[in-house]
Amino acid sequence: MPWHQGVSDTLFEIECEGHRHTVVWSAGELLLPDHPNISAEKVLVALGGPKPRCLDILDLWNFALSDAGFIEEWAPWYKADHQRRWWLNTALERLRSEGVQDFLYDLPRDKAVKMGEVVTTLPHEFLDRAMAAVVDAADKRGWDFAPSMHRHLIEATKLRARRSLVQALANQRPSVPNPALIPFTCIVELLDVPLVSGRLSGRDSHVEISLHPRWLSRVWARGVSVHVGRFTVDLTEHNGVTTLHQIEWSEDNGELRPSLVNCHV
Repeated sequence: MPWHQGVSDTLFEIECEGHRHTVVWSAGELLLPDHPNISAEKVLVALGGPKPRCLDILDLWNFALSDAGFIEEWAPWYKADHQRRWWLNTALERLRSEGVQDFLYDLPRDKAVKMGEVVTTLPHEFLDRAMAAVVDAADKRGWDFAPSMHRHLIEATKLRARRSLVQALANQRPSVPNPALIPFTCIVELLDVPLVSGRLSGRDSHVEISLHPRWLSRVWARGVSVHVGRFTVDLTEHNGVTTLHQIEWSEDNGELRPSLVNCHV
């Protein structure tokens, strides 16, 4: 099953050729419903005709998937931040006009300009899906990311895993007081088998989880990082059956201990 199966469609509107046009992400593809013959329009552009803004968006999307440099900016932001987007627009203009690079430090200047356009144009929900496509493709290739990109994906995994764990613990019964304050360690490694340890026992509570960074595309991007109140460490498929591998907490001598259980969906 492809990573995007079951992931909800998302869209946004832009000004294009004097009209409001819709850009749609659906089933892993960027669609331009107001441009039914994109190939013909590309030919006209190649012959010197004006380029519709929607085709610019399509090019940005394809560049994001092929280069993935946007992940450096995307990784530390769990959701859209309008102040950050405003600052990025200002920083991008400064990079263009003065050559001062205040963001995307891992990229050469020309790519930083292009990726700056990506992160200031595409909504955060589109960047989430672009990330998942990039991670899924790399996982199939054997995880060939450069060390700097791997570092950003580790950061992204830790951030999103912590938020998901807190959400799952908030659903725990018996209830866990102040789950956001529980010490949490997320070890991100290229392991085939995720691990969990720790306990929930008042001041002695702590949780440690080991995840593969493909968790971002396999689990988080699919919206199942928390399912039926439990944290999902991995998702596997066999003979058409999808299995979520999740953390279940069980009472043991007055405290809660974690174990991994399977949930078929």
